[in-house]
Amino acid sequence: MHDTPVKQDYRSLRRQTGLNQQQFWSRVFVTQSGGSRYENERSVPAPVAELVRLHHQLGIDTSKITPANAELLRSLLSGDIDSAMLEATAQRCRLVMAALGNGASELLTLSGHITRVLGTHTEARP
Repeated sequence: MHDTPVKQDYRSLRRQTGLNQQQFWSRVFVTQSGGSRYENERSVPAPVAELVRLHHQLGIDTSKITPANAELLRSLLSGDIDSAMLEATAQRCRLVMAALGNGASELLTLSGHITRVLGTHTEARP
């Protein structure tokens, strides 16, 4: 990424999001007054333009990128991890978790029945 200023209609983009200047620009670490200048044809530095693109055009909340998940993100972006395969695996995991959740609930119910049956039988014994 270069520091070459980027031309774009930021006012139009902001209005499409339904945000006021303070809301829109603060999400990319720019003051309201700085954002106002950018909306009035002042050059936007490339790093700021990239943050706007990531956050407002692609819906990526850059504040959630941490050292813990950065390696995974780099692997996805480089193609080392197949995103379609990762999504399919995540879906399978959700299905397994749902099945386990249902199974755990059924086991708890069965456990209650067994406890009642055993309790009845032990009470009947002398």
